[in-house]
Amino acid sequence: MGTEPGQCPTGPDGLLVFAGSSPADVEHARIFWNSATLPPLLESSLGPDNLRQSEENSEKERISEAQDVQKTKVKEKYLQQAKKREDILALLRKQREERIAKELISHPHKPKIKADEVR
Repeated sequence: MGTEPGQCPTGPDGLLVFAGSSPADVEHARIFWNSATLPPLLESSLGPDNLRQSEENSEKERISEAQDVQKTKVKEKYLQQAKKREDILALLRKQREERIAKELISHPHKPKIKADEVR
């Protein structure tokens, strides 16, 4: 495991050895290199065109499905709001009818107001 000037120290399995580094530095370096990812090899991106097109089509389909789901959720939300509005209006109509009915019952018993007392 001897090193010549200008070369990095490597272990027998080809891994880089951090000789003379603190255990904390070694641990930080290990975590960093384990988290680093390399871009795919050029050969892996050289596939048939129809494969790429089918991937693009499937991506477009997934996006379209997601948009459809979102539109459905929005439509459901508006339908719930409309139903709630209709329920509120029906309750207000019912309360108005009840109030009018009560007023009609009490109307004959109200005291009469003379024209000159209105001022």
